[in-house]
Amino acid sequence: MDRPIFAVVTLLLLAFLTPTTSNPTKCRTEMCAQQLMETMDLLYRQSALEIFQSHHHHDVNPELLIWQQLLPFLEMVEQFEWSSFQSPLLRRQFEILIRELNFARQASNKDFVVASKVLRGVGKHKFMYHRRAANKSNPPPHELVSYVRNIKSIITNSNDLQEVKWYWREWRNRLPMDVKNALNVYIQYYQNMSTVEKPASSIWYAQYEDPKFMEKLEKVMEAIMPLYQQLHGQLRQTLWKKYGDAIIPSTGLIPHHLMEQALYEAWKKDSVFGNPYPDKKLPNLKQELDGKRFAPLDFITIGTKFFERIGFDRLTENFLREHFRLHRNGGPDCKSALFTAGEIHMKYCPSVSYKKLLTTHGDITHMEYAILRNNMRVGLNQEACPGFGNAMAEAVILSVSTPKHLQQHLNLLNNYTYDDEMNMNFLYRMAVHALLSIPTYLVHEKLWTDILDKKVDAKNINCHYWNLMEKYMGVGPSLATNNKYDMPYKFYEGLVADIRSTKKLFGEFLGYEIYRDICLEIGQYQRGNKAKPLFKCDFAENQQAGQRLRNMMNSGSAKPWHEIIKEWTSTQPTKLNASPMLEYYEPLTTWMTEYNRLHNITVGWQHTEFCH
Repeated sequence: MDRPIFAVVTLLLLAFLTPTTSNPTKCRTEMCAQQLMETMDLLYRQSALEIFQSHHHHDVNPELLIWQQLLPFLEMVEQFEWSSFQSPLLRRQFEILIRELNFARQASNKDFVVASKVLRGVGKHKFMYHRRAANKSNPPPHELVSYVRNIKSIITNSNDLQEVKWYWREWRNRLPMDVKNALNVYIQYYQNMSTVEKPASSIWYAQYEDPKFMEKLEKVMEAIMPLYQQLHGQLRQTLWKKYGDAIIPSTGLIPHHLMEQALYEAWKKDSVFGNPYPDKKLPNLKQELDGKRFAPLDFITIGTKFFERIGFDRLTENFLREHFRLHRNGGPDCKSALFTAGEIHMKYCPSVSYKKLLTTHGDITHMEYAILRNNMRVGLNQEACPGFGNAMAEAVILSVSTPKHLQQHLNLLNNYTYDDEMNMNFLYRMAVHALLSIPTYLVHEKLWTDILDKKVDAKNINCHYWNLMEKYMGVGPSLATNNKYDMPYKFYEGLVADIRSTKKLFGEFLGYEIYRDICLEIGQYQRGNKAKPLFKCDFAENQQAGQRLRNMMNSGSAKPWHEIIKEWTSTQPTKLNASPMLEYYEPLTTWMTEYNRLHNITVGWQHTEFCH
C-alpha cells in the first residue's frame, strides 16, 4: 500500500475504533454502520485521487487498486448484521462492498496480478518473424511484430490471402507459454471459489446478479441468429465469387481469417461487403470531416454539447481543460483512456474519423455517467453492472449515427438525399458493424463459462471453441496450428475485469433496448409506421430523452440493473431480449431475405463436429 494512503487508512481506522460515547468499540448498530460508510467513502475518494495522480500504467485496473486500499475495512464490514438494517440503501451498500472487497482480496494474489497483466497485454506481445512473403522474391528482414500494432493492419489491408493466412497461423503458433499459464491461473481462481450450489460461472457473473445470465445471453443470440445467417450468406457468396471453391469449403463455413478480415474492414470505404444498392454510394465521411477541418478536441466539444442540449449540466471550460487530455501515444489502434473511479478524466486520441466521432460520443456518455453516479457513496457509486455504461453509450451512438443527426446537427452530408435505397445502404453498414462482433463475444463468453463450469475437458477446449464458432458464427479454422488454443487475442483480453468482453456483449443488447424505449416514448418510433422506423430515430435536443438517461445514471448501483431499467423505461423490461435489435433491422431483414431467395443464395451451413 502506498505510504500516504496507508497513513490515511491508519488514522481512519483508529478514529473509527477509538471508544467514545457515540462510537464504542465493536459498535454494530445501524448508526455505526453509517459512520463506517462515511469513513470508507472518505478513504475511497482520497485513494482515487492519489492513484489517479500516480497511475501511468494501463496494465493495471485502477478501480481494483482503489478497492485494495479499502481491504483493511473488510473484516469490520462483515461483522455487521447488515441484512437487518432499516435503510435499503445501506443494505445495498454493504452487499456491494462485501462482494467487491472479497474480489479485491482474491485479486491481490501475486499470481493473479501477474496473470492479469499477461492477459491484458496479449495483443501487444511482440515476436520475431522472418518469412518469405507470398509472391515476393526477397524475404523481408527479421522484424518484431505484435498483433495490435502490426498484424491487425496487415490482415485488414492485404490482398494476399497466403500472407493473411500465414499471420493468422503464425500468431497462434507463437502464443507464449505465459499466456497459457495465465489462463490457467484465472481458471483456478474462479473454480476455487465455486461450490456445488454456486458454480464458477455464477461468480464470474456475480455483478449481474443472475446465476443464469449466460443462458439469457444465449437466448438473445439464438433470437438474432436468423438475421445473422442472412448476412453470413451474403458474405459467403461474395467471398465465393472472389476466391472460388478452393477457399470456401462445401460445408459453408467461412475460414476464420476471412471473417476476421471482413470484420476489420467494416469501417473501411472499400469493404468486402457491397451495399444493397451499389449505385447509391454512401458518402465518404472521412472526407466530409476533413472538409470541415474538425480537430480531435472538436469531437469532445460536440459530444458534451449533445448532452447539454438534452438537459445535462454544462461542462465548464475549466472542467474540459482539466479533465480531458490528448493521448501522447496515439497509434493506429488508439483508444480513449477513461478514469471514472472517484476521479473523472479522459485521454482522447489524436485522430479524426467517423468511427472516432461515434466512439467519442460513447466516451462522453461514460464521463457523464461517472459524474452523476460519483455523487453517491462508495459502493453505490459503481456502474449498475459491468457494461451498463456501454449500453447507454450504444443508445447515444445509435442516435448520433443517423443521417438526420449528421445533417441537422453537424452540418454534414448536405449534398446527399437519403431515400429508401440510401437508407437501406446505411442500415446494411450498421448491421455489418454490429452483427459480426456480437457472435464473437458470445462465443468467447460461452467458451469461458463452459471451461469454468468444467463442461469441457481441458484437452477439448480448442475443438469446443471451433464447435461454438461453427454453431454461432458459421466459421471454421483457417489452418491447423501446433498450438493448444486457437482463440484470438480478444478472448484473453476479455477475461480482465475492466475490459471484459461481457461488457461489450451486454452493452450491445441492452443499448438497443434503451434506444428503442426512448424512441417509443418521444414518438420518433412507431411500430407499423413506415414513416417512423426505429433506425431513423434521433433524440438529440430532446429533454425527455435526456431525463431518462439522467435517471438511469443517477441510480448508480443502488439497485440491480434490471430493476433500474424497469423503473426508468416505459416498456419496463426485466431481462435482456432481442426484439429491440430485430425491430431496428426489420427493414433490412425483409430486404436480405428476399434478395437471398431471388438470387439462390444459400443461408446457413452444414453442422461440423470438431471434437472427435
